[in-house]
Amino acid sequence: MKSEPAKSPILETTKDAIKLAKMMLRLARFGAVAALEPETGYPITTRTNVATTMAGNPIFLMSDLAAHTKAIKQNGRTSLLVGEPGKGDPLAHPRITLIGTTKAVSTTTQEQKENEKNLRQRYLSRHPKAELYNQLPDFFLYELHIERALLNAGFGKAYQLTSDELTLKTQETNELTGAEQSIIAHMNEDHHDAIENYAVKLCSQPEGKWRMTGCDPNGIDMMLGDKAARLDFKTISTTPNQVREALVTYAKQAKN
Repeated sequence: MKSEPAKSPILETTKDAIKLAKMMLRLARFGAVAALEPETGYPITTRTNVATTMAGNPIFLMSDLAAHTKAIKQNGRTSLLVGEPGKGDPLAHPRITLIGTTKAVSTTTQEQKENEKNLRQRYLSRHPKAELYNQLPDFFLYELHIERALLNAGFGKAYQLTSDELTLKTQETNELTGAEQSIIAHMNEDHHDAIENYAVKLCSQPEGKWRMTGCDPNGIDMMLGDKAARLDFKTISTTPNQVREALVTYAKQAKN
């Protein structure tokens, strides 16, 4: 009797799975990064703080003296696990493994230097205490260029995701890159009440002095101490004016 082929545990990717994966990536403050040890070929894993580029790739500020950094410089093939466990069984909570190539952010050309400066600011906005390490000469910025991802959204909910499903194209982020910090400064200085309303009333977060830490075409990131929240836009906003219109709309919605 002919046996039936084993059923794949990987489900067909859905919009909800993509939304969850992107939200987990944007909200991640830390993760476990694995690289291949040059001397043995075995994987070594360490915990690292995480932020994202505007496009959605993870970035790390790492010392060149660390073993995992040396491994990455020898072989950029890495993976990053993010997803915070809550109460009860940690395996019952969603997590995602991002797989790709990690490289030091280039600073050869003036354009690359400007890009690296913007990325450092995004990282420090998420991790202000890292300013101490940012000043040290052996700490450099690294970016994991996502190739694919494995999402475990709970028991029996496994998905494979592509880079295109998780990240934005360069042309979608160009206009916002130079304007991001001015948008963040303006909102934090002049509209801190709106930011708190976004977090509390639209994202179901506790009350407090929330601050905006990031802005990209898909939404905004906010922080209250070590707590992170994200407000996703309903439609992609690639220009400062489109972001402004979205934030005004959400501010009105949060007041109702």
